[in-house]
Amino acid sequence: MLKNRIFRLLSVFCSIVILMSCLTFSTVVADEPVGKMAAVYAYVLNNYLYTYSSMHTENAGDYLSISEDNIPNGVVYSDIVNFDANENPYLVIFLADSGYTTASCHVWKYDEETENAERIAILDVNYNQIPLGQSGVFSLGSNAEKRYITYKVFEGDELVHADYYTVIDGDAFEYVNAPQVLSETGVMDFSSEYFHPNVDVSHYNQNIGNFFDKLKNSAADSVTYEDIAERLSDEDEHQIEEVLKNVVSYTDFDIANYTTMDEYQNALNVEPNGDRFYLISEAYNLGDEIYYVRFSTDRSYYNYALLRRSDMADNGYQILKVRTDCIPLSDRELKQIKADYDRNTLLYKKSKGTLKLSKTSKYDDSDGLSEPTKEPTIQIEKSLKSSTRLPAVCLGGGIAIALLTVLWVYLYSDNN
Repeated sequence: MLKNRIFRLLSVFCSIVILMSCLTFSTVVADEPVGKMAAVYAYVLNNYLYTYSSMHTENAGDYLSISEDNIPNGVVYSDIVNFDANENPYLVIFLADSGYTTASCHVWKYDEETENAERIAILDVNYNQIPLGQSGVFSLGSNAEKRYITYKVFEGDELVHADYYTVIDGDAFEYVNAPQVLSETGVMDFSSEYFHPNVDVSHYNQNIGNFFDKLKNSAADSVTYEDIAERLSDEDEHQIEEVLKNVVSYTDFDIANYTTMDEYQNALNVEPNGDRFYLISEAYNLGDEIYYVRFSTDRSYYNYALLRRSDMADNGYQILKVRTDCIPLSDRELKQIKADYDRNTLLYKKSKGTLKLSKTSKYDDSDGLSEPTKEPTIQIEKSLKSSTRLPAVCLGGGIAIALLTVLWVYLYSDNN
């Protein structure tokens, strides 16, 4: 009898494991965009900011009155929204377009096959056509199951009608019946007389700037090459810095855009734009003496150059690619660029050997040098990373089911 009780307790335990596996499976949420996806979303947002700029007010909560001389325009808010729990996250952008007098929400999806973003939905409202006394509100809503974009029309405080939208398997849908939305966060409300960002757009819309930087940093953090910036010798670092001082005037240069050496050499002749080199932040050896160097200037933190170490080049480095005030390259982009450069006939012959690197950082305390003191941080490793969470859930549930089956067979045969 004791043995049977023990086995029955084990059976109950396995059942609990199965139940927890099922619950965990349903709540596995897609991660924030990283690598190429983050870079692609950053390019999309950058195009919007270039086209519309960002909307900003002097103070948080300020209203904008609408008149012929004052038509709202600009990106109000952008975020990553996990509409599908087990799919890639989507980029959502809320904006006002003065050209069409519309308030809009645009939804973008990342395609892993093409490595590009596709706009899958545009929800827009012409606020000039909203009847007097009524107002429209765009919000982000959520419940335990889904995420939504909501558009509601009010007359005073009374709700006139509400529309709910979501994304399922990459396609946008409007709900026929209103879902049970547990919470909503207003993004912007408007009428034919005013426009009001419900989010803080003060300080030149610092929230948009922070989100944009987050996407750029996510792309940069995906690089898998070793950062050798702090291991460069003083001589090598000085030599690279001299090259970078001359390339800060290039806004967008790439040797791949030229077919002859004369075209390439002529393109290198540009007028100084006044930007000044500040310091090297990261440096990576891509192989074959091609180096990816990120650096800052007095105007921008996000700049990079790809250089080929060669005895044929002035200052010892051939300039291959330069982007200033830009989105950093992701790991996948770097590997593709390196493969393309391997086939480029305009690259100079690489120098023999490679850079001599110190075994430790030049800022190591043992060398008498140290970086500015920073507050210590505690990092806790995840027990289950995002890439292994779903397989682990399936494996745990499968083992529990198999063990449960064996136990019941044993108990049944034992009772007989």
